[in-house]
Amino acid sequence: MQRIGIFYNPKLFNDIKKLKESIAFLQNNKYMISLLENQKREGLQGISYVKNFTKENIELLTVLGGDGTILLASKLVLKENIPLLGLNHGKLGFLSECEKDEFEQVFSEIQKGMYEIEERMVIECITLSNSGKKNFALNDCVLYKGKYPKMLTFKILDDNEYLFDIEADGIIVSTPTGSTGYNISAGGSIVFPHTNVLLLTPINPHNQFIKPFIFSAETKLSIQYTKGNEKIYVAIDGENVETMKKNEEIFIKKSSYTSKFIKLPDKTFAKIVREKFIN
Repeated sequence: MQRIGIFYNPKLFNDIKKLKESIAFLQNNKYMISLLENQKREGLQGISYVKNFTKENIELLTVLGGDGTILLASKLVLKENIPLLGLNHGKLGFLSECEKDEFEQVFSEIQKGMYEIEERMVIECITLSNSGKKNFALNDCVLYKGKYPKMLTFKILDDNEYLFDIEADGIIVSTPTGSTGYNISAGGSIVFPHTNVLLLTPINPHNQFIKPFIFSAETKLSIQYTKGNEKIYVAIDGENVETMKKNEEIFIKKSSYTSKFIKLPDKTFAKIVREKFIN
């Protein structure tokens, strides 16, 4: 694994000194480095610039930033089957494999083959209001009301079988990876990443007896927006991608694609939960 792509959050690298140091370390260890053309910076030497990351130009995508940067990066290589390695330069950094000051140690372990590649579930979300466009989410798909005050009503169906209605400020449908994101803030469960499930968590439900639901990953959910504001928002991994009007629906199911992550032997999920949420 010698061909490394780097994707970074430019807001965290106004001063490129640390970026130059990281790249120089990799080059000194015989790694070949590629960056996207739209992330080109003056002062970086010996870099290949590419329009897109593909299996032909990189074997690993190193992500320098926070969780949002990793979510964005995951879309860049989802269909290319390229693994991600996240180094946290942000705040919580739950999706990152390690912290920024562990950069050299991590690549020393990678050179020795001391890692595994872990696959993470991705969901695909299709709304008929957007000509059937398919959006992919590593974390979650959120339906929410934005700044408008009305309570929203959703009808939930599983493979076209009516399940129940939910009145709430919105709904989160999350992967196991996304269980530690917005899902947990809304009262959903933490789920181990390898668990094969879908999570549906209401946001501030009107009926306090309505709790988060856990479905088999093979479930094909249909959510119909039946009552509330003129329109609501659809956010994929924290980014608004479109809106829905009353009586429109969104279809959510497990994707055939998966995101791949580099996992080091001492970075277990249980340890990360303790470090990020408990200690």
